[in-house]
Amino acid sequence: MDMYQGSYLGVVSSPRKEMEDDNWGGVISKIELNSDLPEDSLKGLESFSHLEIIFHMNQVKPEKVVLGARHPRNNKEWPSVGIFGQRAKARPNALGVSRCRLLEINGRELTVQALDAIDGTPVLDIKPYMSEFAPIGEVRQPEWASELMKNYYKDLEE
Repeated sequence: MDMYQGSYLGVVSSPRKEMEDDNWGGVISKIELNSDLPEDSLKGLESFSHLEIIFHMNQVKPEKVVLGARHPRNNKEWPSVGIFGQRAKARPNALGVSRCRLLEINGRELTVQALDAIDGTPVLDIKPYMSEFAPIGEVRQPEWASELMKNYYKDLEE
């Protein structure tokens, strides 16, 4: 069996052209797979309600990348934490991971809701979200993180 050697699987088409911190819930995007991937690579995906998308945040300028600690969103009311203690876009590895709702599959095109990747973002992997991959045990996080995320998925219909 040959291993796929493409650098990415496809590209995001989104109404969001610039990275914004909040209001991703109502954003409807499309992921167009590269033409060298067969349509049947998506077979069975329609059985899942949600996907996990791994993407390359290729539009973050190298000089903006943070290696150490900072205040999330530059909010001095929140503690200074290391880049790996937050989910900022200006990361050293430029990888994004997002869960989104799968709305439709049409050929090589996926329509998704609440994918926080901007227009033109390369997609590195697509995985079905399975509840067994949810965290095991109680999830804890600092209060500032909950405050930061309160509007992130605003407009998401349940």
